[in-house]
Amino acid sequence: MMTPSRPAWTESRQRRGIVVLAALVVLVGLWHVFVAFIYGGAIPLPTLPSTVGAFLEMVQDGELQAAAWESFQVLILGTIPGVVIGVALGLAIGAFRPLDTMLSPYVFAFYSTPFPALIPIFILILGFGLVGKGTIVFTLVLTTVLLQTIAGVKSVDPRFIEAARAFGSSRARMLFEVQLPAALAFIVAGIRLAIGRALVGVVVAEIDTALSGLGALIFGYSGRLDLSKALVPALLFAGTGIVLAVALRSAERRFERWRQVGA
Repeated sequence: MMTPSRPAWTESRQRRGIVVLAALVVLVGLWHVFVAFIYGGAIPLPTLPSTVGAFLEMVQDGELQAAAWESFQVLILGTIPGVVIGVALGLAIGAFRPLDTMLSPYVFAFYSTPFPALIPIFILILGFGLVGKGTIVFTLVLTTVLLQTIAGVKSVDPRFIEAARAFGSSRARMLFEVQLPAALAFIVAGIRLAIGRALVGVVVAEIDTALSGLGALIFGYSGRLDLSKALVPALLFAGTGIVLAVALRSAERRFERWRQVGA
């Protein structure tokens, strides 16, 4: 009895996974060789054994869980409203030309502004707590999702718009039944990019305040030259970003067909 063959996309994903894992093993091995046999500096660099030991120690003390909870609260508080409002504003600005003409230059100008220069202003106005940090993340997410959504709405094939008008669709119905579905691939891509900016925002906000969270752990242990413990929260951020990026990339592929409609 013949067993059914696995889908080609499953085998392709498995091959990519093996290649990524092999590359990680090689990089970690090369780093360990560099630290053990080449590096001769006075400051001890982290290795895999020292990082694992630091991770276990921080988990046992409970400081890693507490800091992660604080950081993930900031991440959620800033990301979810940023995505929702960014998509809503992006649809409105992209679909209505007067709004686009009036607001798009300011959106691009704010996005292009070096954001670290604005962080002290946010902190002075909103404080060092959860609200101030969450607002920093919210702003980074909002601008990224907003610009991608605007681009997605503007990329809709004009033939779809004309067909909807020919059938007597209202502007609201056209927005939600034609322009939003066609822009979904852009929106998901924007959210994927925004996740990376959100994680950076969490770290920057916590380092600037240096009060709590994973960013504060990185700052504190780096200052004490305990780089193994400083690396642990950094790796936790990286792992979170990878998991979210993979999940959103999978969702992006599902909406990829909207880009090909009418091609």
